[in-house]
Amino acid sequence: MTLIEQPNITAMQTEASTVRYLNQYRCPYCQTEWEDVWDCACNDRCPDCNKEIEPYESVLIDGESVETESPVEEPVLANATPEGMNRRFVASYEIDYVHRVSVGITADSPEAAQEIAEQAFNDATIWDDTATMPLLSDEYLESGDESLLWECVAVEQLPEPDHSVRQLKKEQAAMRVCRGLVEAYQHGEANGGSIDWDDLDQLIPLSLQALGKPALEIQS
Repeated sequence: MTLIEQPNITAMQTEASTVRYLNQYRCPYCQTEWEDVWDCACNDRCPDCNKEIEPYESVLIDGESVETESPVEEPVLANATPEGMNRRFVASYEIDYVHRVSVGITADSPEAAQEIAEQAFNDATIWDDTATMPLLSDEYLESGDESLLWECVAVEQLPEPDHSVRQLKKEQAAMRVCRGLVEAYQHGEANGGSIDWDDLDQLIPLSLQALGKPALEIQS
């Protein structure tokens, strides 16, 4: 179990909040415990695994009251400038999708074809795109039930891109390498069949990125 100590002054305390609560959290996924001050008994994100967790206890901070014309001064923010008030947020949205996969199957009946497809799914081979079971489509379709949900969470530092973004960048780099190879051979053909090595050398960093390898692995 990890105990996380949060700063005394949170992002929400910089707002003109009327009351504040000390919320206690315990993550059931990684057993991390932490506390934070908010203007309500709201959910918070686990600082370790980023799961949304409800507070198991929320206590009104003593001495808090509705804001008046002479609010309590915050010494920590006394010298804050407008530039210093800029905060970082992670804005996310979720949309319900239907994952539709279609494969080609030769069988005696629809039932037999479905049985073959189900077995391939269970064996994780349905995406192998073989001659006997070609992959015909693999797409994500919006469910169409107006399920768009937004979430905006205040953070001290923006997190590193996760595996989905890293994979997307690899695929984009691979496509740029493919286009670069085609262009290099087209230039070589136009120049009498000789390919300029510079056209190929500039593709090496992109190739390493597509493979998920650091540029330092380039051999001189």
